[in-house]
Order: sequence, then structure tokens, then C-alpha cells
Amino acid sequence: MSGDVGFDDLDDAEKVKFSIAEQAATLDKLDRMIAQMNALRTEVEDPDGLVRFTLGDDGRLLSLFIDDAAGTLLTSLALEKKINDLLAAGNEAMMLSRNEFWREFGS
Repeated sequence: MSGDVGFDDLDDAEKVKFSIAEQAATLDKLDRMIAQMNALRTEVEDPDGLVRFTLGDDGRLLSLFIDDAAGTLLTSLALEKKINDLLAAGNEAMMLSRNEFWREFGS
């Protein structure tokens, strides 16, 4: 015998104590993961500074700023394209952040 004591070798009181400690540690890790996931933000700004926004961890739009000058510098279609292109880039960056988050917790 190697001297290692497994869960099955514990008496009932020790098994309960072990299980409670494991549950507490798992819930603590889960709480930390949820808090870190909720804190993930992706900031996006176009090079001209006319449009910027923030995406949350799930890709939802949290804030949006469109400079007043956008109305005089861009047509409606050009502004729409700029926003759509930035949203696509922002969502891609957000997914990379989420993937990195899960890689960190998977190790």
C-alpha cells in the first residue's frame, strides 16, 4: 500500500468535512469566474474618432458615442458602414477575450 488515503478511506464525518470544503472552494471559484466574466469589456473606436463604443462580455452594446461631426463628414450609408465594420471588429475582439478567459480557467 502506498500510504495515500483516498476519499473512500475516510470515515463519514471526514467525508462530510471534505465535501463541504470542496463545495465551498468550487463556489468561490465560480463566483470569481462570474465576476471576471461580467467585467470583460471591449472598447472600440474608429481611427477618425467619430464613433466609439463599448461591448460587454456577451457582445451587447453598453455605450455608444457618435461625434456630432459625423453628420457633416459622412453620409448616412457611410456612417452605417463604419458602425457595422466597427461592430464586426469589436465582436471579433470580444470573442478573443472570452476565449482567453476560458483558456485561463481551463488550465
